Amino acid sequence: MYTIKVGDTDSKAYYVHAEALGQTSPVLKKHISLDMKEKATKTIELKDVVDNELAFTLFVQFSYFGNYGYDDAGKEDAFQVHALVYVFAEKFEVLELKSLALKKATILCSRAVTDKSATSLVKVLQFVLPDTVPIIYNGTHDINTGKHPSTLNETIGGNTIATTTVNRDGFRMLLAKFAAHYIDKLRQNESFMSVLQEYPSFGIDILLFTGNNLTFSTDGKGCLKF
Repeated sequence: MYTIKVGDTDSKAYYVHAEALGQTSPVLKKHISLDMKEKATKTIELKDVVDNELAFTLFVQFSYFGNYGYDDAGKEDAFQVHALVYVFAEKFEVLELKSLALKKATILCSRAVTDKSATSLVKVLQFVLPDTVPIIYNGTHDINTGKHPSTLNETIGGNTIATTTVNRDGFRMLLAKFAAHYIDKLRQNESFMSVLQEYPSFGIDILLFTGNNLTFSTDGKGCLKF
């Protein structure tokens, strides 16, 4: 068992099996398998900005069960929570968890757009979006800001192979696409306008989806279609 401390020195301690940590995260596997101080003390301290306590508890859920549960319907901060899990998973190279968090967030946005009765969900997402942008744009790295995500399909031996030509961070694209869809409402939000000033790269990404490209759709598996 390893003792995991998240946040400051007075934070709550968690006790997790080494196997669960090592099998889920390549980064944590190094800490428990190499001759580092964590291996000797059986204690790992997580103190970075992205080391959110709730995100860590959901990471532990995923480590044991291959999924994590957070009540989308009953929690107004669900969208932000998925964003926190996403950046936590990126830091610790848990690609499946990162993909899962993005899909959960995408499904939330898709439901808000397609379900005409989900007016309260639309308002919640519009309200929390300005607070979610810093989480993603500070916690992810994307060298292709301002470029539209695209793939090239090639047919080789009768098989179609999709090759990514412009790779974009998925959560950044989700935020930009959703913001573009509701831009008329959002630009009346003072907090949203402040975020645009603080994160110009977010504003540039929004421009990718304005004009004639306002449709918001998924592929049925929780992934955003471009």
